[in-house]
Amino acid sequence: MPSKPIVVTLRLTPSDPKAFQSFLAEILPDTRKARGCRYAKTYVTKDGAEGVLLLQEWNSPEDQQAYMAWRESTGVLQMFLGHLATPADVQIWQADPA
Repeated sequence: MPSKPIVVTLRLTPSDPKAFQSFLAEILPDTRKARGCRYAKTYVTKDGAEGVLLLQEWNSPEDQQAYMAWRESTGVLQMFLGHLATPADVQIWQADPA
């Protein structure tokens, strides 16, 4: 039975929003090329005061887990976390058959 696609939402509060947006611009092209990544998009509120919302869709939980392991092994995950003023609020969603 094939895995179901998942959507990952990350609500992020960077300590320096401009530096964090530059960092994301550097790393997201590789994220989008990762095996199983359907998309990775960032959103900010009009004034940017509410932080950043990062939405990703993956073909399967296994693809997303392999990606996270790769990011951890390269040190990028630690750099990502270092930009945050508070821990990321991460949620993983699956499609509802309704």
